[in-house]
Amino acid sequence: MKLLPLLPFVLLCAGCADFPELEGSEAASVKKAPYPRLVPLQETLGPAIDPVSEAAAVEDDLTQRSEALAQKAEALQNAPTN
Repeated sequence: MKLLPLLPFVLLCAGCADFPELEGSEAASVKKAPYPRLVPLQETLGPAIDPVSEAAAVEDDLTQRSEALAQKAEALQNAPTN
């Protein structure tokens, strides 16, 4: 609460800050450069992926990992302890 009266002063000082101008900071060659060529989005992203086949591949991978973890768990549970 003691700092609340200082807030307007701090904001006033921040509002009076001198920010550098951006105009004229780029080289003349940049100003004269042609606009970049636009390319279709599909060319950039590549071919579309079928979500059904992608989901099937992920499901197969997860099933294999689950089975491998279950086998490891069973082996650990059946391991003899000293």
